[in-house]
Amino acid sequence: MDIVEPDGARSDYERFTVTRNVDGSVTMRTLTRAPKGDLLRDVNHLDAPDWRPIEAFGRLFFKDECAGSIVRRIIGDKLHSWVWQGDSEMDYEVFDAPPKMTVGLHPIQHEAWKMNFIDRNDSKEFQPLLTHTVSNTWNGRSLGHGMKLESKVRYDGIESVTVPAGTFDCERFTWDTPFGKELHIWCHGPERFLVKETVAKGDKEGTVYELVEYKETVAG
Repeated sequence: MDIVEPDGARSDYERFTVTRNVDGSVTMRTLTRAPKGDLLRDVNHLDAPDWRPIEAFGRLFFKDECAGSIVRRIIGDKLHSWVWQGDSEMDYEVFDAPPKMTVGLHPIQHEAWKMNFIDRNDSKEFQPLLTHTVSNTWNGRSLGHGMKLESKVRYDGIESVTVPAGTFDCERFTWDTPFGKELHIWCHGPERFLVKETVAKGDKEGTVYELVEYKETVAG
């Protein structure tokens, strides 16, 4: 994924791999580097075949220091969270995990998976989105147990989108985020990977994230 900033500057932003596992679950691995080079985020998400989050792991480096690591696991209706911040000892907490809650660790590619519980049969009204995040900032510059954030999303239907990686038939969504931004999101295929995201309103308005390379591999 590249980021194209409002002034037109383009930078390599995020690399990702999506794997359909033998049990039907789906893994997303992302490595994100901010254009200024001051943030590096390494994240792994695992979702069940019905897109219910199973577990997630993240490690964050910010301004040449390791900000910490986090491991999360949903068991039943509880979210278990283990956090190591800097050189501190591990801290553990348990939170409620309602149905259709997503778990966010801030990679851009994962924005598409936050749309997984949005009803595709309702393309007129905004629907609620509940995310348990790890940071109270838009770009995830901090890392901790986080909090639940409520927002709303509208499914806008199918659109053909052309990006440097090619042309894709995508599901489009409009997301009014908890951070005062309006995002337009296009995701593709049964693994629902992000093809394009634009900041339509709010801070960094005009910023575009887009897929620049795509390769599909079938193991066998």
